[in-house]
Amino acid sequence: MPRYLVRVRLLDRPGALGLVASRIGAVGGDIVAIDILQRTGGEALDEFVVELDADALVELLRREIHEVDGADVEEIRRLRIHAEED
Repeated sequence: MPRYLVRVRLLDRPGALGLVASRIGAVGGDIVAIDILQRTGGEALDEFVVELDADALVELLRREIHEVDGADVEEIRRLRIHAEED
């Protein structure tokens, strides 16, 4: 299953991370890792590693995350998994 790195800037408030995770789940995404990169000035920068069934769902994922108040998708890129490179 394809994996993507999803970098999101969002308001640093209780529940914001959960709302983004919920939107990822709404498109069938499976979060396999989360890293909180930065928390400053009332904002957080988080990275998710997400498995999606198809590349065609990436833009839907982006739109869903943008529905969360204060969330901005900075980057979505497909990750190369060692087994895929062989």
